[in-house]
Amino acid sequence: PGHGTLADGTDGAPLTIESCIGTIDDVLKKERCRPSNTVYVGASLGAYVGFEVLTALKSEFCGAIMLDCGQNVGPDCSMKARAGLWVMNQMAKRMTNLSLMNAMLKITKKSPADWKLVESTFGAGMFFQQSSKEQIRCLHSVEPARHIPQWDFPVLWMNGSEDHRDSERKWLSLCRDQTNSSLKVYEGGDHFFSHDSRFVDDILKRFDDFARMASSLAAENEGN
Repeated sequence: PGHGTLADGTDGAPLTIESCIGTIDDVLKKERCRPSNTVYVGASLGAYVGFEVLTALKSEFCGAIMLDCGQNVGPDCSMKARAGLWVMNQMAKRMTNLSLMNAMLKITKKSPADWKLVESTFGAGMFFQQSSKEQIRCLHSVEPARHIPQWDFPVLWMNGSEDHRDSERKWLSLCRDQTNSSLKVYEGGDHFFSHDSRFVDDILKRFDDFARMASSLAAENEGN
């Protein structure tokens, strides 16, 4: 939710946390997903709204992989985070979608990115089709510290070392499953580390290993 054809909420209504939860719930029902082998994966906006989604639908997942959400941008965030949200909102108001995407492409040139992967992401509509007001409202309303302790499943946190990450260790410490939850920081990676060819193979391996572990734990719990 919040990107491409789902930039808006249901039927073109403004994007809200509730519409994000509803979209994910609809997908789970349509695909008839089994909780014991369904892992939530969210990056940036997808991770921040994921805090709310995972609490509302926690019985539908056996684990979560959360990327690019190491900074607290909620109601109690720092002045630095508030300033960042303000700048992002101003940029979205004054720049076209094309300008925003070109700016993001320039940022990825800081590292040897896998361009086919980057282009496919942009082509799918990674960026907003509307003013960022609704997206920023969603971001700023989320309180991760209230949600994380409610999850029984393991969480894999992943960030780039050059990204804003003032709360990543706090998020990890709040996980109920301390044994199987973990944090991976990619040295030299930024907010787009998941599209960096230096890290892609390792990221995908960690995704696979985590999903297998989380599914196995869920199956064991079902049998007990």
